[in-house]
Amino acid sequence: MPKQTKYDVIVVGAGLIGAAFALKLAQSSDYRILVIERSARLAANNTPNQRILALGNVATELLKETTVFEKLQPNNCHAYTRMFVWDEASAGELEFTAQNYQQDALGHMVDAISLTILLQASLDEQPQISVCYEQSIENLRLDSDSATLGEFTAPLIVAADGVNSWCRTQAKIFANRSDYEQKGIVARIQTKRLHEDTAWQIFLNSGPIGLLPLAKNQCSIVWSADNHFADELLDLDDSGFAQALTKALQNRLGEVELLSQRQTFPLASMQAQTYFKHRLVLIGDAAHSIHPLAGQGANLGFKDIVALVEQLTLCQDSASLGDLAVLLRYQKSRKADNEQTDKLMSFLHKTYQNDADWWSALRGTGMNWISGSERLKSILAKQAMG
Repeated sequence: MPKQTKYDVIVVGAGLIGAAFALKLAQSSDYRILVIERSARLAANNTPNQRILALGNVATELLKETTVFEKLQPNNCHAYTRMFVWDEASAGELEFTAQNYQQDALGHMVDAISLTILLQASLDEQPQISVCYEQSIENLRLDSDSATLGEFTAPLIVAADGVNSWCRTQAKIFANRSDYEQKGIVARIQTKRLHEDTAWQIFLNSGPIGLLPLAKNQCSIVWSADNHFADELLDLDDSGFAQALTKALQNRLGEVELLSQRQTFPLASMQAQTYFKHRLVLIGDAAHSIHPLAGQGANLGFKDIVALVEQLTLCQDSASLGDLAVLLRYQKSRKADNEQTDKLMSFLHKTYQNDADWWSALRGTGMNWISGSERLKSILAKQAMG
């Protein structure tokens, strides 16, 4: 336990977003920071991780600035240079490459656990940062001039404790939730054909499948499927699931071999009604979560980090860190972007739920129209690149 009880900023959550925020703030200021985490510190192991993040420019630049990105091993960080999207029920296709936009890569596929382990290790190297793992979180009190969490106090608490945020609940911040009635199935696979450093995605009426390219011609899949169909897929043995995936991908990459166990999670979106309450502010999944079909969830969280750190470093002194004007500026800079991205993901989800022949044909025509428009493709590519 830290000896002192007073800090400038308390961060709740030492996961991906919480740890990255603390490092970025320490790099940009001389604030004293306490990071509190309910769980144990993550430990390295050799088990392949199914959860892979598609990180764009904002995220990778922040990780480079904090010297974490360079520590990622090649098997945990793989650049992708192309995206190819197609529609199961029509002739619609969409493709763009990094070369089209004078970039070396569209982004990087990064092992979420390996990255979080590195971030947590980097927290130990910062003299401004104290970290408590396996720490119960209780007794949140928000006053006009300070915030108290247990025995610790600070002018500002930053909640990075995930989609089921305890801090958000305790602060009585309402969150709008929308259940997609789908499950996401994630796993590592290998395909007979080369993935060509391409992020592949097919839209099925039952939900999209995304293939995220990794080293050694491996991929991480995110198969979003309606609940009943997802349960059927999970009931299959490994061989049956690999065959079902090969068929669903229309044999585009050849036969699929399953390399890991399958994991599943329910799909829903969530938007907090406000991003702050008195001297508590939300970032990452504590403030918003979206459908994973475009892989933008983590990227939105990293954008939150950049925006909040920018506002906090403009403060004249630590006492003003939780001032209303500061938190309002942060919310204004991020809330609209996060909500618009959520609405776009929900719109795309609904678009591909309709399997009427006329709608499928119209959908394919629209996809090909976008593919033929360099301006529209450029907008999508910039979104993918963060």
